[in-house]
Amino acid sequence: MTDHVPDPQVAHLPDAAAKTVTEAVVEYEARETLEAQCAKDADKLECLLQALEYRAAGYQHVQKWIDSSRAGITTSFAARVADAALAGSTITWHDQAQF
Repeated sequence: MTDHVPDPQVAHLPDAAAKTVTEAVVEYEARETLEAQCAKDADKLECLLQALEYRAAGYQHVQKWIDSSRAGITTSFAARVADAALAGSTITWHDQAQF
């Protein structure tokens, strides 16, 4: 996002709200804060888990998606979660998630 190009997603917001949203997106994309890194890693983990579930369902050609999602993870915690997901199976996740 740039300051001189209006973003249609915030165009109808009050100026203060549009500024807050725009700044949050800029922070997220820059990945300079721990919060932004964690948010980006959460997105990468979600993509990785979705790709693993697609692969388990029989979809082919998802390995590049899996690899790029794992490669984009930067925090040690998210890396441990990703590695555990890669080492397990989606059925195991569902069985372990029972409360």
